[in-house]
Amino acid sequence: MRVASAGEAARDIVAVVPVQPPLRIPLIDSVGHVLAEDLTASIDLPPWTNAAMDGYAVRATDIRGARRDAPMHLRVIGAIPAGAVPDRALRTGEAMRIYTGAPLPADADSVIRQEDTDRGAEYVTVFDDRDAGANVRRVGGDLARGALALPSGTVIGPHQLALLAALAVTHPMVHRRPRVGILATGDEVVSLDHPEEILASRRLADVNSPALAALVQQAGGVAVPLGLSPDDPAELQRVVLAADDVDLLITAGGVSVGDHDHVRSVMAACGVTTSFDRVRIRPGGPTTFGRFPPGRPWLALPGNPVSAMVTFELFGRPAVRAMSGHRDPFRPVTQVVLADDAHRDPVLDQYLRCTFDAPEDGRMARATLTGPQGSGMLMSMARADGLVLVPAGKGAALAGSMARAWFFT
Repeated sequence: MRVASAGEAARDIVAVVPVQPPLRIPLIDSVGHVLAEDLTASIDLPPWTNAAMDGYAVRATDIRGARRDAPMHLRVIGAIPAGAVPDRALRTGEAMRIYTGAPLPADADSVIRQEDTDRGAEYVTVFDDRDAGANVRRVGGDLARGALALPSGTVIGPHQLALLAALAVTHPMVHRRPRVGILATGDEVVSLDHPEEILASRRLADVNSPALAALVQQAGGVAVPLGLSPDDPAELQRVVLAADDVDLLITAGGVSVGDHDHVRSVMAACGVTTSFDRVRIRPGGPTTFGRFPPGRPWLALPGNPVSAMVTFELFGRPAVRAMSGHRDPFRPVTQVVLADDAHRDPVLDQYLRCTFDAPEDGRMARATLTGPQGSGMLMSMARADGLVLVPAGKGAALAGSMARAWFFT
């Protein structure tokens, strides 16, 4: 049996989970996906030199020196609304009425804002030369044809989608979202389809199935609920073998050392090879990771819902994100100041649920425990903004000392 630290376990998982294959999907469906290829610009942005505001397209040399007491007068030879194409170049002493986004005529290099003119129709009088050489968006000034627009590994959000739309990328190449099977176990729990059992206090609610499904979706995966298996090795093996179309299997419960904990033996019978069998943490020590032949990953989380959610944050979320193509699947680490004393465990690193205040004036955020930290305390998770690490050791981590933290958002 291999016992790993949290860091070793997370790195082991990320190193071996398979990145999902690329596919093309409609642009509107691509938000949250990860680009699977470098994307270069097939056109210039903007595609033509155009006006940045309404006004008059002119040659800078024709209006330099213009001021209120010494205006310049130009002949207006036409108008260019957005979507039109100028029919000829500007000559000395000429101007064209132009509107935002419309292409500049050849030889024009400035757009004079209409507020600095008399808005003349046949001739225009210019009272200020501050816009000489200004208010022009040059062709390719935002992005040149052939330049890298977005590198492989970019997460597509609304802003990246806007750039892809401007480049007429209707079906970007992205990594497929991993399908994550979620299998809860335990004779003592019942699905939410039977609320009468729960409300009569005869059975416990299956919290793990909906909670882990939500966490998988939040991490960018596709949750595939596999139901609730009783503590029956034959039934458990049947469900596991039937779930051969998921990219990652997550089980919750049945990995401790009790007489009714059959998950490890069932997985061994299915040919799973484990990378580690325990992690030196609290909560979540029984967390196990292995792979089916030829390599489909399996992550076993404890059955206690708090332990399952904490260990998903530490190990499941990075696995899902790595499989989705994220370059850095881990949450960023933040330094915080403990607002409470926290007793250390001599052997186990503890991940405590905390709230964080908003830092002001450059101060470090303060982490406050969300109450009792027992692994059966669901309120400790419901109130939490994130996790704080209290490393194993003697004594206590005292209020006012610094600690490493991971925010949930």
